Amino acid sequence: MDGVLGKLAELRDRGFQFMNIPDEHGHLDRIMGYRQLRGFVDTILFRSEHDAKAGRMPAVHDSSQPGKAVWLFEGSLAEAIDRLLELPPPGTATAPTLSTAQSAPDLVPTNLNPFRIWTPQEGIA
Repeated sequence: MDGVLGKLAELRDRGFQFMNIPDEHGHLDRIMGYRQLRGFVDTILFRSEHDAKAGRMPAVHDSSQPGKAVWLFEGSLAEAIDRLLELPPPGTATAPTLSTAQSAPDLVPTNLNPFRIWTPQEGIA
């Protein structure tokens, strides 16, 4: 595989899981890939080959506050994947560990149902 598709396959091979994120009408809006490593979550979120965000955040944070990233990147999908794969593993001497002032609320969606359990649109009584 070449190009971006090959890079996405490499993320999958390195333990990333992917999920579709729908818009308010239920249509595909974005795709998110994520993996957890040693207390951190690496995430990539993209709408197209030209619109991507990647980040690393502590796996545990105050859910009432936006996640604070230790590393963030915005750019093309191919470049975001490359930068994410170049990131040193958590726990190594050169890995980023200090949270920046930058929050990354869209890299930690709160309105998703990651377990794909069907729930009625009206809510549960």
